[in-house]
Amino acid sequence: MSLHVEGRPSDGCLHELPWTIRDSLSLYEQMSVAFNALTELPNELPIRLPHLNYLDLSYNQLETLPDTFGLLFHLETLNLKFNCIKTLPNSFYRLIKLSKFDISHNRLKTLSNDIIYLERLTKFNVSFNKLKSLPVPVGGLKSLKVLLANNNRFPETLLTICSHGSDELLSHLRKNYNLHTQCSEQLPSSNHNVFARVRGNHLLTSVPNPHSAQVEYIQCQTHTANTSSRHQKPTTCFHHKFMYVSKGLIYGAAIGDAIGLSTCCMSSDECLFHYNKEGINYSDIVQDELRVRWKQGDWTSNFDTMVLLLDCIICWAGVIDELEFAKRLRTWCDTGFPELGDKQGIILSETVKQLIEYSEFLIHPHSIAEQVIEKTSIHVIGTSDVCSTLDDDTGSGGSTCSDVSSISDIIRQHQLFPSSHPSIPSKVFGTDNGAIVSIAILGVPSFHLCEEVAANTVRICKTTHSRSVCVASCIVITSLVSQLLQVSFALLSVFPFTQVIIKDSFTLLTEYILNLIILFIYLLNRSYMMSLLMEGGDSNSNSCVAGALLGCKVGYSRLPQEWILGLCKKQTAWLNVKINHFLDMMGLP
Repeated sequence: MSLHVEGRPSDGCLHELPWTIRDSLSLYEQMSVAFNALTELPNELPIRLPHLNYLDLSYNQLETLPDTFGLLFHLETLNLKFNCIKTLPNSFYRLIKLSKFDISHNRLKTLSNDIIYLERLTKFNVSFNKLKSLPVPVGGLKSLKVLLANNNRFPETLLTICSHGSDELLSHLRKNYNLHTQCSEQLPSSNHNVFARVRGNHLLTSVPNPHSAQVEYIQCQTHTANTSSRHQKPTTCFHHKFMYVSKGLIYGAAIGDAIGLSTCCMSSDECLFHYNKEGINYSDIVQDELRVRWKQGDWTSNFDTMVLLLDCIICWAGVIDELEFAKRLRTWCDTGFPELGDKQGIILSETVKQLIEYSEFLIHPHSIAEQVIEKTSIHVIGTSDVCSTLDDDTGSGGSTCSDVSSISDIIRQHQLFPSSHPSIPSKVFGTDNGAIVSIAILGVPSFHLCEEVAANTVRICKTTHSRSVCVASCIVITSLVSQLLQVSFALLSVFPFTQVIIKDSFTLLTEYILNLIILFIYLLNRSYMMSLLMEGGDSNSNSCVAGALLGCKVGYSRLPQEWILGLCKKQTAWLNVKINHFLDMMGLP
């Protein structure tokens, strides 16, 4: 054995298991073939020795284990130390009775998160390998009493913890595991979305950002001091939750807008005719004079305007400026996003469509928005005019907009969509959804300051939509986002944004209605989104807002996976860069 340890196995060492074992069924429960020169194990091993509960394969030259290894269902003790194993097969994690496992002095580089399934594991030795980290689920192994993991390639902090012993290491891993399980992103799963987080070396901002809103919030809650840098922040569950709900909000709005296009301007009957109410995918979207303007899996101008607002936030490190937004909006209307192949922005808001005709809009957007409302007493291409025209032509008499069987019929008959800029009609000019579809992102940068969230919302909403009903509605949305981020999905309090609305004389929404909105948030799920889609009308706007709130509620990982994967790859790659810059700005890991 001394020669074997020195790397010089004797001539009598086994180089493979004897054929007597490989070719016959045995009822043995224990086997030791330590101190040999085995380089592989036969696939038949679990079949020939189905009752093994103890297996010693230490001091051999094994590089891999067979894929059938997980069929040793009764295995309780496994010794693999001093081999050359680089990875464990997926089936290995089916050894649900395994209680003692020694794989020290090998060449392991990674361990799977599926280790969580080894529920009876009590003693685990993975020292002297090439691991760079330990999977988070190790901390979730409740039966684990002893863990040896020293002499790996861990970061210095983890190496120090390992040197303090098994108890210290287990305590650290369990705290880390509890942190992750409390957050919206739990154990990785094929059913969950994983966002590619890329930290930037610097921010693409035009102003410095010495304090992030996230650090200020932590200071307000814990009264901590000396956190002048946005990188100096305690590691808490809040960071992870904040990051995932922020990404969820943005992607929720994107997929809501993109999938909502499927039923935009349709009646509920048309929706039922074209689609299955159980589910709609991008490939199911019918192609007509409206939808042909967008590629499969592309979002519309609703989400485009949220991206414009996101760009403003990043550019000014969280400072909200209406002039910057007006400038970016005007540029987008003229050129769209050239990097995505756009030639111009497709404007769905009739209000925005009129605003951009004024050169003074870039200098005094608020006053121009008010002037446009004052000069336009009725809807320029509104449904009220269209309905009356229909009544005159058809003699139906007494018909209202809500009585019209199909908005798309109106569009086709009266050519409401010019070739360059279609727009969605609304009952009263200036009350379309052009502002509310982009506004949810404003609930994030200063989420811990209710009044600032409201003030920023008013400033941006009035840039395009000055009517009080629009402003009040936008405040409700951003305040809900702010509250979701603050209370960690606990029961929402309506008082902060109710007070703001009353203070600004926006009494159009009572506290009773706000409580209904809160209930609506908690009922949000995919089935609700489908019900919303099947109502038609301005479905892409409705779904864009609902998707943002749903993403803020459940986080990025739990949004419908097929709706995320079905988005245009070029657009998502472009969007991911912006999201990563935004997370950098917020000081998130």
